[in-house]
Amino acid sequence: MNPLIKNMPNVKKFNEYMSDVKSNKSPLMLSGLTDLGKVHMAYSTRFYSEKPICMVTYNELQAKKLMKDLKFFGEKIDFFPKREIITFDYLAESKEALFERINVLNRMVKKESKIVITTIEAVMQKMITKENLYKYVMKLKNGDTISLNNLKERLVALRL
Repeated sequence: MNPLIKNMPNVKKFNEYMSDVKSNKSPLMLSGLTDLGKVHMAYSTRFYSEKPICMVTYNELQAKKLMKDLKFFGEKIDFFPKREIITFDYLAESKEALFERINVLNRMVKKESKIVITTIEAVMQKMITKENLYKYVMKLKNGDTISLNNLKERLVALRL
């Protein structure tokens, strides 16, 4: 056990907070914490509740700083980025953020994500529903034959 969190159960406010966490009160908001305090609370919450944590912050710079600080505790941190929207040239848009968003969502569905950090902007962007995304999953392997019309229908159904 990390010595920085071993005394947390002795703090009355932390126990009240953990009681809310364990009784699935949601969402919970903590305010007035320093950056180091946020990291300490996030890791302590994860450690004592063994529940996944989602931290929403105001910009990507702050999110990256929280990620860097949380890595000190040795946890795998997932970053859920905002979708880049370039209205003047769709072809120039990087797909890397989109692929990262899908990867993090898949890890969350599989319950592999322990701590997810994101921004308000990323959370507010429209996404396909989980049901629709997984409804149209197709597993293809080398040598499979598939109807082009069936593939087109499934891909069109995934449009946002």
